[in-house]
Formats: sequence, C-alpha cells, structure tokens
Amino acid sequence: MKSTFTLILFWISIYSFGQTYSGPESVEFDYANNRWLIANTQSHQVLQRDSTGNLSVFVSGLVSGPYGIEIVGDTLYCCSGSTIKGYLLSNASPVFNVNLGATFLNGITHDLSGNLYVTDFSAKTIYKINIASQQDTLIASALVQSPNGIIYDEFNNRCVFVNWGSNAPIKAIDLSTFTVSVVVTTTLGSCDGIARDGHGRYYVSNWSNQSVVMFDSSFSNPPVAIVSSLNNPADLFYNVLSDTLAIPNAGNNTVTFFGFNTVSVNELESITDCIIFPNPANNQSFVRLNMKNSYEVKLRLLSITGKQIIEKSFFGDDGENIFPVLSGQQIIPSGIYFVNVLTSDINKTFRLILK
Repeated sequence: MKSTFTLILFWISIYSFGQTYSGPESVEFDYANNRWLIANTQSHQVLQRDSTGNLSVFVSGLVSGPYGIEIVGDTLYCCSGSTIKGYLLSNASPVFNVNLGATFLNGITHDLSGNLYVTDFSAKTIYKINIASQQDTLIASALVQSPNGIIYDEFNNRCVFVNWGSNAPIKAIDLSTFTVSVVVTTTLGSCDGIARDGHGRYYVSNWSNQSVVMFDSSFSNPPVAIVSSLNNPADLFYNVLSDTLAIPNAGNNTVTFFGFNTVSVNELESITDCIIFPNPANNQSFVRLNMKNSYEVKLRLLSITGKQIIEKSFFGDDGENIFPVLSGQQIIPSGIYFVNVLTSDINKTFRLILK
C-alpha cells in the first residue's frame, strides 16, 4: 500500500490558562461535549481542555494516577493504581469503582458489548471487566513484555496492544480464545500508546525514537514516522472528526496536537473509494464503496456518545456498491451522528448530520 500525506502540525505543545499539564499520560476526546480530557498523573487529576485551549479540572483527588482513560457512553473510566474508576461526563460524579487487585493498570479500551480491557504494566497481565456486572476476568498472564497501550479491533474480534522494552513487538489477544499472538515485530523501543484513525491506520508512540509512527491497517508494510522530537510520548487518541492526533508528552509536561490538515491517500488496493451521501440527510443516507474484491461490509450508525443505534451487514462485490445506512423506515432524531464502515481492510468513520 502506498500513501501520500500532506501533513500540517497546527498546534504543538499547547499550554493553558489556570491549570497546567503535570505528567500528562493519556488523552481522550469527548465528542458529546467538544472537549479534550487529559490524565494528569502528578496532580492526580483529569483535566478538561475546551475549544479555546483553556484548561480546567474535571476530576480531582485520585489516589494514584490516573493513567489510561477511556470514554464509554456517558462515563469516563480511569486506570488508578489497582482500581478502575468511572465518572459521569455530565458532572464528574463517581459512578464506577472496581478494584482488580492489580499492580499498575495502564492501558484501557472497550468493545461494543459493554466490556473494558485493561493492561497491568507491572504484572504483565490483561483484564476484562464487564461494566454492567462489574465482574472482572484475567484473560492474559505471564506475558513476556510489559503490555502498555491497547485498542479494540472489532472486525478481527481482538485487542491490539503495544509493549515495553527494546524491539517491542505489537501483539493481539483473541477475544474468543484469549490467545496472545504477535501481530508484527518492530525495531521500536518502549512503545507506550496506540490509536487508530478513520481509515484503519494505526499510530504507535515510542520512547526509543521519541516519535509516533504509523502502520497500515493490516500491519503489512514498514512503519512511517509521522511526528518526531517528542518527549516520552504516552497514550494516544485520534479525533476522527478533526483528523487530529493527540500526544501527551510525559517527559516535559506538554500535549502535542498533530493536525492532518490535508490527507491525500491512495487508500487500499482493494477499496478505492468510500463516501457517504447525502450528508446532511433527512432520514435517508447511503454508503458507496468502489471495490476491487469481494468483502463483508459492516455499517454502524452511532450517536455522538458512541451508542450504537443501527448495525447492518452486507456482502459487496467487485465494482460499485451502494449500501443503505438509513432507508427512511426508521425515524432518527435530528443531530450529529457517526457512520462507521468496517471491512477486513478498512475502518472508516464519517460524521453524518441528520436534519
């Protein structure tokens, strides 16, 4: 796969007013409230950064960390020592508190069935936590390297995670069998965070080169350096609405916001075109895929908080395929939504405006 990028770094190491970054470790974008949330480990807070760049405290008083943070629905979940804590996005009220008896919870992700997946860096283990029942299960133990950042890969029913140490491989845990395997070997050292954009490409932060590199969606080609001259880059987040990669620099108390202002991509050899139309729409909208091979295609309509509203599966043939996201049979309230297009090669997300 060949890709050509025109990259513009439009914010670097954003400073703030009133509050400051202090050991920033993890970043999330709260789409529903148009703000960034940042785990501030040294002050034991979660900060919020509004659209003008001002920082204020969202959650304070955590005993440890927080390290990895993850938004699921209306709640922010935080890794705090041996415990996963949850806070309502609306008012920061504590609503979740599960002590796993872990050593150092670090990376966190979630699936679409209401489960969290969390890495324990020091104990070299991975946990699964059901949010509704608050029951936890140890799904991987005695890992060779210390697992760090982790991300859910729906199409392959796995979590992909990065690892600490030299020549750190990228691994995956199968969520049906809990088998751990190597996805790709690397020459990177001390990988910290992993994120994925709307095209399915993966971004990995590493301390050995103080950089973020990009892998294609299948990890079939060598990584491409995207951002360099960082300072202990930690857990990443990719905002698919603004095509912005957020990188907390734990080493110098800054956060880098890297903007992909223009992206010209010879996408994937198998899928050459993917658009949604009409947009804005009035309860009728479609996805068009021009495909060179046959693929199973999953379409999901999500609320701005990530709640799944509609899910459909199709099988696309060679050439142009048009799949209905909304066909007028189901009345959806007006507002902003996400449409996720998922195949074995692509994970692309569009913003859809319903009038």
